[in-house]
Amino acid sequence: MREAGPRQELVAGFGEAGAEVHRAVEGLPEEEMSRPAIDGWSVKDHLIHMTVWHEFRFQEISRIARGGQSAYLVLPPEQIDDLNERLVAWRRHLPASQALADLDFARSLVIEAINGAPDDALRDERYGEVGLHGGIEHDLEHADTIRKWREKTGL
Repeated sequence: MREAGPRQELVAGFGEAGAEVHRAVEGLPEEEMSRPAIDGWSVKDHLIHMTVWHEFRFQEISRIARGGQSAYLVLPPEQIDDLNERLVAWRRHLPASQALADLDFARSLVIEAINGAPDDALRDERYGEVGLHGGIEHDLEHADTIRKWREKTGL
């Protein structure tokens, strides 16, 4: 049996992370998904946040695949926090169902970009703030946060 290469590992990882997010939000009604309850953010806010970073990731993979360099340099944590707050607030008016659909679409664009990128564009050291593997870990962290909140609140 052939071992999976970096491309296949990334695609599988993003698919698994997406499934974990879906399991974490499964059955939550719109009003519960929209209520700020997890350190000031709602479940919907978490979905929006992941979406925005996948949109950045799609752009970054596409840019690097064309031979460009990373546009998103590593930022200090306080700047990332401010950026996250602003980007989530900008889309907070969206219904939770759209936030989840947008997340699925953004993740599919990332997977499409990974599948179309040359091998050299899939090296982690080519990326800045918006890394490849970080997107998988990021989704899994948010899924875990949502799952723990649901367990704590009985939802």
